[in-house]
Amino acid sequence: MPKPSDSDDSKISRSAFLKALLGLTMAGVTGKFLYDRYNTLARVPVRLLGPSMDFGHMVRDGSLKLDPNTPVSKKVKVLIIGGGIAGLSAGWWLKREGVEDFMLLELEAKPGGNSSSGENKVSAYPRGAHYIPLANAESTYVRMLFQELGIIESIDAGGMATYNDLYLCHDPEERLFKDGSFQEGLVPNRGLRPEEKAEIERFFKVIIDYRNKIGSDGKPAFAIPLELSSRDEEFLALDKISMEQWLKQNNFSARPLLWYVDYCTRDDYGAQPEQVSAWAGIHYFAGRRGRAANAEQNAVVTWPQGNGFVVEKLTEKLASHITTDACVFQLESGADSIRAAYIDRKSRKTFLIEADHLIFACPRFLLPRVLKQDASKSSIAMDYIKEVVYPPWMVANITMRSLPPARGISRAWDNVCYLSDSLGYVVATHQNISTRLSSPTVITYYYPLADRSPDNGRMALFRADPEDWKETIVEDLMRMHPTIDRYIESIELWPWGHGMVSPAVGYIWGETRQKLLPDLDRIVFAHSDMSGISNFEESQYRGVEAAIKVKGQLS
Repeated sequence: MPKPSDSDDSKISRSAFLKALLGLTMAGVTGKFLYDRYNTLARVPVRLLGPSMDFGHMVRDGSLKLDPNTPVSKKVKVLIIGGGIAGLSAGWWLKREGVEDFMLLELEAKPGGNSSSGENKVSAYPRGAHYIPLANAESTYVRMLFQELGIIESIDAGGMATYNDLYLCHDPEERLFKDGSFQEGLVPNRGLRPEEKAEIERFFKVIIDYRNKIGSDGKPAFAIPLELSSRDEEFLALDKISMEQWLKQNNFSARPLLWYVDYCTRDDYGAQPEQVSAWAGIHYFAGRRGRAANAEQNAVVTWPQGNGFVVEKLTEKLASHITTDACVFQLESGADSIRAAYIDRKSRKTFLIEADHLIFACPRFLLPRVLKQDASKSSIAMDYIKEVVYPPWMVANITMRSLPPARGISRAWDNVCYLSDSLGYVVATHQNISTRLSSPTVITYYYPLADRSPDNGRMALFRADPEDWKETIVEDLMRMHPTIDRYIESIELWPWGHGMVSPAVGYIWGETRQKLLPDLDRIVFAHSDMSGISNFEESQYRGVEAAIKVKGQLS
């Protein structure tokens, strides 16, 4: 499909947006048919919400200033900035280790970051991350937390976990709309030529081989968290080429397979195979080795609110330490302490916190915007921070009076359309065992703007009118459900301008990430940016590791 130029910064018109964003084709659909559809959609209310961009932009533009006469409001041993999974995990670890003198500042009204969630009269629903795979044996922090929260009920002497059945994704888990109806699973398996089937089988044999490989250092080739992976050059070399190059080098060319790999890289990384490191592309498949006594290896745990369930549990544990609506706009590190200035988004009052140690659990590109430093302390790798890629996303939560009818497999948690630029949708009420097909529900629709540069994608994300997004999303969903517009009650849009870090070629094991790992004075970093892969396990690992380091430094 034609793509807008990266240099095109003109306002996107409704017609251009509808044509360029998804390139939808409705062959054989008459003008009257579309007219009737748009009339039906006109009754559907759409709300544009999202993270607090107004305060974020004030920080970016430097318009928030600290009065030099502002007194210190509070002194703490440890200050955590950022209430996503990394920041919450840092707080969780400190508290379980007996450290109580800490404070967590979060910009939004509720913690969560990319794992935030919402709720209406029908159901809770995710606004970002919506599942966690079964934990690998080496994912010790995940397994500890899961046991504490009752997600894992027990672990036997051999290390095999039994998960809470209520949290394991209910069957059927996934379905793919292809050739006019839904098939079970997301790997295309219908209407394939023999050579396409053989190629898909060969691909997964290669993946299983990678999954089972152990490096000469005794580590898995692909581990979760990734820092525990083997450093054998055989594997690290994969980071120097794109996933697209790796597929070509290994003679994978079948269209159904290439679509599936493209879907997977967009799903986890918000980017296409040509933009993603081959190491990261293979890790998506080969890194997941979690097992359970009561589930298949590829099972996941999920909840109506997605990973917001874990956020809620961690927030409950840390409630007395968390301050929300706190926009940090200045950090200043001194010889004996570090000071953080923040403005309360509601009262507009400014506060100054003094801490012995700071855990910075925010995206790394925010650091240069808030940290005051002189020329002699230019070691925060400004040039390297600019190399980190953050693709934009749109997430839409659509309230339905019931699930629409469909051909083929009747219902599933994850629903994807073959060859669509979106990632389809998950059903928030799928985990409710009493839900009927005719019951009201909320579906969460994901669309990464992966077909253009991140900057151009952000312009398309925010410049399109909410009504344009509504029409585009519904037109896409109509490919799977031609009458879905009749079932929609309302739509909530949640744009992520900097959705998450994406593992570009060379990022995982290259110089950029290595330059971003070291601490800076009294600042310890904790974010998935430090891994290059944005998922629950990496965020939690970075948060816990930061907490361990800080606890060791406490006097």
